[in-house]
This record gives sequence, structure tokens and C-alpha cells, in this order.
Amino acid sequence: MAVLKSRAPLMSLTLRQCRKALGLSQAQLAAELGVPLETYRTWDSGRRQVRPEVLARANACALRHDPHALLPLETLALLIHVHVRTLHAAAKDSRLRVTYDTRTTFRRLRTRATLADAEYFLHAYFEPAVWPTQRPAPLSWHTIPPDCAGRIRNLRQRLGMTQAEFAAQVGAARKAVVYQWESQKRCPSPLFWQRIQDMEAGSEIIAARAGDN
Repeated sequence: MAVLKSRAPLMSLTLRQCRKALGLSQAQLAAELGVPLETYRTWDSGRRQVRPEVLARANACALRHDPHALLPLETLALLIHVHVRTLHAAAKDSRLRVTYDTRTTFRRLRTRATLADAEYFLHAYFEPAVWPTQRPAPLSWHTIPPDCAGRIRNLRQRLGMTQAEFAAQVGAARKAVVYQWESQKRCPSPLFWQRIQDMEAGSEIIAARAGDN
């Protein structure tokens, strides 16, 4: 996988951007840099100018950050110097490989990607202005059918699973989540519905093979 030949642009990150890239609290980064918390807070808020050597150490911490750790697209946009909407668009048409969090915020999917994949997108697609010939349909709430509750219940019963077992299979937090889906108290997110559809398709293949035998 392609990586940036030079990481010099990362040295332009502010102290706050470094902290967000590392996923640390103010107290944690202050301890990492060996500076008093109150002093750090004045730098992080912009009330005082950070000393150049401290900023250099903060950027060095960001450089050592795991390039395969999942980060928010907002943070990755800062690291590779593109607009966050560019990364969201790349995620939708598969130019950027992303992972969706099972949790949502106000029905918005939480998208994560690695710095390594963001750098690959930068060199393979963004800089040469390459666009994919085929674009997969993005995950959307509109893809969830009105009869999803019944389909989930029927699938679970066909597989002989309890609600707890079904929850574990699709990665839900607990059996109460499956109960809420089946009772129409909650709707599964597009990510969960995609997983349920995969299970549904798998069960149909198994049933068809059993019928052939």
C-alpha cells in the first residue's frame, strides 16, 4: 500500500490538531509532552503561543501514531491536508476504504478509516484525479424496508437462534436491541441491516443446498 514519501506536511499541525489526531485528552498530551496541564491548556485554547520545540514534539507524537488505527475522517483530513468532504465523497464511491461504527449520531453513520488508507487514496486517486468506473450504492436508511421487523424475526427463528445469539452474530450490544428491532421499537442502522441481509442470503444458500441433497 502506498504511503507518503515525506511526512513533512504533518509538522504544520497545531497543538490541538495533534491532540485530536492522537485521540488524547489535554491532560494526557500534556503528560506526554512533559508540560504542566494549565500551561498546555493556554496553548491548546490559543491564548498563548506554543513554544516551537513543544509543537515539534507534539507533531513527532502524531508521526509515531499507528497508521493502521481507525480515525475519524475529520482527523484524517487534517493529516493529509484535504477537505473532509473530499474524504466523505471518496468513502461513498469506494476510493477510500472505510469502516462504519455500529453506533450512529442523529441517524448519521460514524465513518472511520486509517491513515494508511487515507494516504493510499491521496496518491492513487486524489493527486492523479482518478475516478472509479463503478460506484457502489452507499449505506442509507432508505434501504431498510418497512417489513424489516418481521424479516429479522423470521430469519432468527429459521436459524434457530435466541435473541441473545442473534445479537452476538450481528454485533449488537445485547439481546434487548434485537427485541426492539423485532417489536418495531427501534430500526436497525444501515450497517446492521447490511449484516442481517448477509445472514439472510447465507441462510438461503444453505437451504438451497439442503434441498438439492
